[in-house]
Amino acid sequence: PFAIMGSEVPFPFTPRPSAFLVEGLPDGVIAGMPLLEELGIPTRLASAAGQPGCHPGFVTDLARDWLATLEDPSEVEVFACGPTPMLRAVQELAAEFGLPCQLSLEEYMACAVGGCAGCAVPIRQGEAVAMKRVCVDGPVFEAAEVVFSRS
Repeated sequence: PFAIMGSEVPFPFTPRPSAFLVEGLPDGVIAGMPLLEELGIPTRLASAAGQPGCHPGFVTDLARDWLATLEDPSEVEVFACGPTPMLRAVQELAAEFGLPCQLSLEEYMACAVGGCAGCAVPIRQGEAVAMKRVCVDGPVFEAAEVVFSRS
């Protein structure tokens, strides 16, 4: 979803240079890479399985290595979607570099209208933690506000 952010409806701001980091080789990723490059978005792949042409390790390892090369990462913003363990790692990475970060959470949505609260997740609100429904209040939350369990 992030590959085409702003392509259908213009952003209400001027887009800044972007980088698109992908873990593994899901169907269609290779085919979509030239489109991203044409849009001026450098793309890089990471593979914990050692796929040829990929950065070895997880996508967060690739992101950490890339962020470490930047002279001024203060203009970087992080947007991530994916499985919960990866989002937890992205949250920690963003905090490590002091970067603003938004996470698109994935939860089972039994009703998708907020009635059942089956998709509720703990979200920090100041000093308190409240349960927020991913289907209604999200799915995108500020990374620093998401409370991941340590299981």
